[in-house]
Amino acid sequence: MFKKLVARISELFAPGMDISYSRVNTYEFCPVKYRTVYCDKKYVPATPAISLGQTIHKTLEQYHQRKETTLDQLIESYDVCWVNEGFTSPQQTLEFYEKGRKMLERYFASSFASVVEIVSLEKHFVCKLGRHKLMGIIDRIDKYPDGTYAVIDYKTHSELWDQAKVDADLQLSVYAIAFQAVFGFMPRELVYYFLAHDVKLFTKRTPEQLAAAKERVIGVARKIIHKEFAPNTANCHRCDFKKSCQFSIV
Repeated sequence: MFKKLVARISELFAPGMDISYSRVNTYEFCPVKYRTVYCDKKYVPATPAISLGQTIHKTLEQYHQRKETTLDQLIESYDVCWVNEGFTSPQQTLEFYEKGRKMLERYFASSFASVVEIVSLEKHFVCKLGRHKLMGIIDRIDKYPDGTYAVIDYKTHSELWDQAKVDADLQLSVYAIAFQAVFGFMPRELVYYFLAHDVKLFTKRTPEQLAAAKERVIGVARKIIHKEFAPNTANCHRCDFKKSCQFSIV
């Protein structure tokens, strides 16, 4: 009992760490993958999907920052921001280029119906979470005519999530925690914008959900600090390091 009390007191006064949703997500996927990426600095090689996602994010940031208003300007930004990495052939490059262009054309057509004001793009945040620093980047923050706000995250993958998955998603919970810490109040809505489908899914978070999300993030940070890096072989078949990892069962 005494040893547990001492350990608990030591933990309370021990230094924290910089933690983010990406770090938590990687650790929960597999602690060994976390160690590989964040400790050993062995990064995932570029893939067509990753490059397209980076391109779309950069394109929308540049387009809105310049306050441009035409489709030609949006496509021009797309061409300038294109990340040409991870493609295996010119045909594959063209395939993904056209996929991204169609996303942006649908995005542009939908934006005419919008009455919101975009107040922030690629918003970096740092806030306290217990003894840790919670860090990250919010793709976009909108302000509605009534003065309320929405936090938006772009998704470029082909999978369209259902509402239940969005309602339970940790990333949006982390963004809500950060928004409240930085601005002092909660956003009206949290939004995933699935650009491949031109679909927005809206959600909110209760105080109980935010408290659970904080505990989840802090719990992962605690395990990382204690160097708990046991492999999660259930995800080997989906891992970027399955061919090189000593624990891979694939």
